[in-house]
Amino acid sequence: MNAAKIEKEILDLEKQYWQALIDKDFNAAISMTHFPCTVTGPQGAKVINEAQYRQMLNSSDTNSYNGIDIRNPQVEVVNEDTAILTYSTQMKGEDMLDVSTWVRENGNWVCAFHSENPQKVH
Repeated sequence: MNAAKIEKEILDLEKQYWQALIDKDFNAAISMTHFPCTVTGPQGAKVINEAQYRQMLNSSDTNSYNGIDIRNPQVEVVNEDTAILTYSTQMKGEDMLDVSTWVRENGNWVCAFHSENPQKVH
C-alpha cells in the first residue's frame, strides 16, 4: 500500500467533488458518492439514497461553495480501500470543520460519509 499516493488521490478527489458542486455538475458529484451516503451538519444527521441526494443538490445554494479552500488537510489511510480526510474551510464567512470518508468501490474511490460543522472557538 502506497499511503502517500492514496493521500494525494483523496485530496484531489475532495477538490474535484467541491468543484463539481460549484459547477452544478451534479452527475459528477453523484458518481463520486457511495449510496446510501451519510451526511451530518448543523441541520442534523441523515443517511440518504441517490434520489434524496439529487433532490438535496437541486435545492441547494451552490453559490455558497465558491471560494472553498481546503485548509490544513490531513488524510488517515485506514487501509488500501478506506481513507478519512479532515480539513477546515470557510463557507458563507463561517469557519467550518469537514470530514469525508472515502472508500474504494469497484476500483474507484467514492465518498461514503461527509460531515460539515461550524468551528466553535472557546
